[in-house]
Amino acid sequence: MNELFMDFLTILLPSFFFFYMAVTLLHRNIKSMLNRIAALLMLAFQFYFLGEYIKTSLLPQYQMQIVLYGNSPMLLLVICCLVHLSVLIGNPATSAFKRFLPFIYAAPYTLWLGFLITKDHRVLYNAEVTDGRSPLDPQFLLITVLFIAGYILLSVIILAVSWYRVKEIKHRQVLRSLLLSLFLLFAWFVLVTFLLQSKVLTSRNAMILFFIGYLLWAVTLRHLVGKYDIMPDYRKLFHILFKSAPTAILLLDQKGDVKEMNPRAKQWLEGIPVHHIMSYFQFENNMPVVDMLALVQQENEVQWEAQLHNPKKGDWDLIMGLELIEETDEKLYVMHLTDVTSLKVAERKLLKSEQNYKYLAHHDSLTDLYNRAALHELLLEKIERRESFALILIDLDNFKPINDRYGHFVGDLYLKHIALMLENCSQPDDKIGRIGGDEFVWIISSMDDNSELDRIVDHRLSLVQKTPFTYKGIEIPISFSAGVSQFPRDATDITTLMKNADEAMYTMKRARKTGISALAD
Repeated sequence: MNELFMDFLTILLPSFFFFYMAVTLLHRNIKSMLNRIAALLMLAFQFYFLGEYIKTSLLPQYQMQIVLYGNSPMLLLVICCLVHLSVLIGNPATSAFKRFLPFIYAAPYTLWLGFLITKDHRVLYNAEVTDGRSPLDPQFLLITVLFIAGYILLSVIILAVSWYRVKEIKHRQVLRSLLLSLFLLFAWFVLVTFLLQSKVLTSRNAMILFFIGYLLWAVTLRHLVGKYDIMPDYRKLFHILFKSAPTAILLLDQKGDVKEMNPRAKQWLEGIPVHHIMSYFQFENNMPVVDMLALVQQENEVQWEAQLHNPKKGDWDLIMGLELIEETDEKLYVMHLTDVTSLKVAERKLLKSEQNYKYLAHHDSLTDLYNRAALHELLLEKIERRESFALILIDLDNFKPINDRYGHFVGDLYLKHIALMLENCSQPDDKIGRIGGDEFVWIISSMDDNSELDRIVDHRLSLVQKTPFTYKGIEIPISFSAGVSQFPRDATDITTLMKNADEAMYTMKRARKTGISALAD
């Protein structure tokens, strides 16, 4: 009864302290992988020592089953979690070790299952051994001890590598404390195992000493995880890295809501309510923020052009980079905003200048109609497409006397008036150009019925003549001669088309008659 009570005081009752530490770790931050693995380690400790108490004091007749199917996997889970914790605590210096974690977990459990399958359970655990020696099969015990010692040593190496690579002072202090505690745990484990194998200690006493050592180490681990923020949360990380950044940086959650922003972003977004910030942005292709975040999950990092309109601060042209943060406990996105307003203004000026240059290169500077070069390109395109059309060549009558009598300024106004009348009488598909001083070209889509085409051309030209030119009491009637050449009826190349229309037009001039002439078939 005394031994039972001592086991209760020294093993069972304190083991629930592991449960308390696990609960507090999860309560502190259940989303943190570090806290979850630490809590799992504490629970594995609790179940291991709870199994030891049940095996020794309550159900000794089932000690073989408890050891092989309960305590052994729990002890293996403890050392696997220990290595996992070391990798997490040493991050980012130990990020390369993460890919080996599946093997770390699989290796000891594979050997454990191998022993259970290949050997008789009574051989693996001889319950009749009561002389203080370990009842475990020597080979099974040796491999178990090697795994425990090896994984503790591996954890020490991982933490030592992290301590060597990490430059942040607080992080180095935590790593140093953990290294020291692991060295002491390893030394305690070796000492107790040596005393057990030397028969200085019985299995029961060794188990109590193991429990005391693991409990003290777990308390130290829980203290370090609780006291120090080993894995900094997103706010600390954000302010450390980006507080002084010259660009605007926003931290978004999965819904696209702003969680945090740096001083430059606050300056740009001053006066805008935080929950309405994203509505003041206009992104490339008008893509919603949620769709952009979904795209980032596939490509990890994307870049778009964006515009920001702040009624109080003005407008900005921006280059936006969006990146997913994977090291935090929740999915967070960093939005980098670079001001390229001055570059965009220069780009727009350059584009407008280029457009103006192209416009001037294809348009008559006086009338804004197409010039000779532009008409030539348009005619070539229509001929290549085998598109039927009629080319009307128009030459003004008595234009030189107008210049001589009223001056070139009035003459220019007269030409502009003619251009305006031609545009007003044209259809959307028509093309009108000025190819000389008083010569105009009008290209209209032709029809199979030539008589109908002649009627349409005559009607449109008659409309041009209806509105005379007036300027400060001066009224000048519109008079011109015109000739028509049709593609492909009259010619199949530009030179011949122009020549035929020109001949038809001069036929009318020689007759000293305003009208229209078309070549006969």
